Amino acid sequence: MIDIHTHILPCLDDGAKTKAEALELLQMLKAQGVKSVALTPHYYGKKYSVEDFLLERERAFAEIQKEIPENMQVFLGAEVHLTGVNDPTDEKLCALAIGTTKCVLVELPFFTKWSNALLERLSEFVSDTGYTPIVAHIERYDEVKKNPKRIRELIDIGCLIQVNTRAFIERRTKRFAFKLLRKDMVHCLGTDAHDLLQRPPDYAQAKDYVYQKGYVKQWERMQTVMENIFK
Repeated sequence: MIDIHTHILPCLDDGAKTKAEALELLQMLKAQGVKSVALTPHYYGKKYSVEDFLLERERAFAEIQKEIPENMQVFLGAEVHLTGVNDPTDEKLCALAIGTTKCVLVELPFFTKWSNALLERLSEFVSDTGYTPIVAHIERYDEVKKNPKRIRELIDIGCLIQVNTRAFIERRTKRFAFKLLRKDMVHCLGTDAHDLLQRPPDYAQAKDYVYQKGYVKQWERMQTVMENIFK
């Protein structure tokens, strides 16, 4: 299984605070059956230049690189915050892709209306570069809650849609998450794991819920999509 969205790199964002915590999070994922993990710390343009961010990411990765669990693959990426205003250039966005893939995990505004400029930015990025935005934790945006058709707009632009594993577990989100699954509108899964207590990995629990509801084929389809991304 594959986790395409995590905040495990130590001391880089609001995720793991120590090397020990980062390694324990990876061990938890391995114990839950996850064999491939994308390490996607937040990237906010106001805090770092892309160049400085990449250097900091390498520093954080070097702390854990030699102690990554056996037979686990990890890929460096970022969760890039986009607003449609002063976003990174195409070249810099491509530099933040996951591993050597042509996919970039992007986070959109949570509470404000998505502007036409934002959607145009995503569309132009796809058409100009051939790269694919993966829209993170689609279940969390107010814009989508008010107008679920926004998801279809993103897919039509060329985006992939990622749902957090917790969305299939929590009462306030699971109805919506399963509806998207039913309509084949979820392509990728991520734990969005940040720490050991408040936001730990819950991949195995989510899988159990999805299987119990009879969505085995959809689960396997998501895994296949993510496998193909890394291939």
